[in-house]
Amino acid sequence: MEQRISHGRVHKKKKEKVSFNDLTWRKKKETLKEQREQKLVKQFEASKVAQEERTQHKEEEEAFADEKPAGTTPFSLSIAIPGSFLNLAQCDELRAYMAVQVARAATIYRLEEIIVYDETGRMKQEEVDAYWSGKWQGDLKPSERNIEGNFHLAKILEYLECPQYIRKPLFPFHKALRSVGLLHPLDSAHHLKATDFTVPYREGVVLDKPCKKGRGVYVDVGLDKELFLENSTPFPPATRITVELTETGEDRRLYKGRLANAKQARDATSLYWGYSVRIAKTLGEVMDRKKYDVVLGMTPNGGSMNDVEINLMTRKRILVIFGGVQGVEAALEGDETVSVPAEQFFDQLVNPLPFGSGSRSERVEETVLITLSNLSLRLSQMIL
Repeated sequence: MEQRISHGRVHKKKKEKVSFNDLTWRKKKETLKEQREQKLVKQFEASKVAQEERTQHKEEEEAFADEKPAGTTPFSLSIAIPGSFLNLAQCDELRAYMAVQVARAATIYRLEEIIVYDETGRMKQEEVDAYWSGKWQGDLKPSERNIEGNFHLAKILEYLECPQYIRKPLFPFHKALRSVGLLHPLDSAHHLKATDFTVPYREGVVLDKPCKKGRGVYVDVGLDKELFLENSTPFPPATRITVELTETGEDRRLYKGRLANAKQARDATSLYWGYSVRIAKTLGEVMDRKKYDVVLGMTPNGGSMNDVEINLMTRKRILVIFGGVQGVEAALEGDETVSVPAEQFFDQLVNPLPFGSGSRSERVEETVLITLSNLSLRLSQMIL
C-alpha cells in the first residue's frame, strides 16, 4: 500500500473502489462482444453455405442448358390437329382466319412441328403424295363429305411459316391461299428484313441460274445481292434451304455462304426458326414414340393442367394432340389401327378448361391457344 508523509503524519492512499454498476457494465460489454462475434461467425457460415448452393444451382442450370433442344426453352413442343375444323368455315376468308390463328399460336409458343391428321381415317397415301408433289390443286371446298380441310390447313400453315421474300417461287397461285394475304403476317423471328445483317443465318431459295458443275448454286436470301453457296451437291431450282452467311462485304458482287439447317440456326442464335408441317392419314400415324417422349391428349374429360408432371431433364419432346369438333376420343375411335382406349394411348388426358366455359362450344383454334398458354405456364413452373 502506498504511503506518504505530510506534517509528521503518515497518510495511507485510499484503495479505489469498483462499484457494482461498473462490474455489470464491463460484463455486459464482454457479453455483447461475444454475441457480435458469434453472430458474425454464423453470418459467415450461412453466407458460405448460400454461396455453395448458388454455385451448385448454377452448375445444374448450365448442365440443363447444355442439353436444351432448339431455341431458348429446355424442351420441344409440337401439336397434332385435325384439319376437319375448317369444315365449319362459311367462306375462304374465314377459313384462312381460322388457320392463321393456329399458325400465330404456334409461332408465339415456339412450336417445332404441326401435324395435320385426318380424324375420319379416310385419307389415302396417294392423296398425301399428290399434296407433296404439288399435284393437289384445292378445287374442292372443305366439307364433311371430303377430307380437303386437312390439305387446306397444311398449305396455309406452310405458306405462313415461309419468309415473305421467298414465297413467290415456292408458292405459286393456289386456290387454298386466295385469302391468306389479307390477314396479318406471323412476323416470326426468322422472317428477317432486307437490311438485317445482325443474324448470320437466313432462309433462301435456290435460283435457276447456270453455274459450273460441282461448284455451287446461287441463292436468293432476301438481301440486296444474291448469295453464292459453295456446295458440291446440286440443288434443283426453287428449293428452300437454310444458309449461314460467311462473306457479306459491301464491295462484294455476291455474298457468300455455306449450307446450314434450322436447328443450327436456332442453336446459334437462340431465335425461333419456324415450325415444320407434317400430314398424317390417321391419329395412330401421328404417334411416334421414338420422336416424342410425352404425349398429351386434350379433352373435356381429362384432368387439370396443374396435374401434369414431366421430368424435363429426361423427357423433353412433348406432343399435344387436339381432337376435332367431336373431341380426341372420337378421332381415336375412328382409327381402325388403334385398339386401346384413350387412357392407354395418351400419357395423360388434360382438360384445357377445367372450370368450364361461358360458351356452349369452343372452337379448335381457340382451344389450341388456351392449351398452349396454360401448358407453357405449367412447364415454366417445372423449370423454376
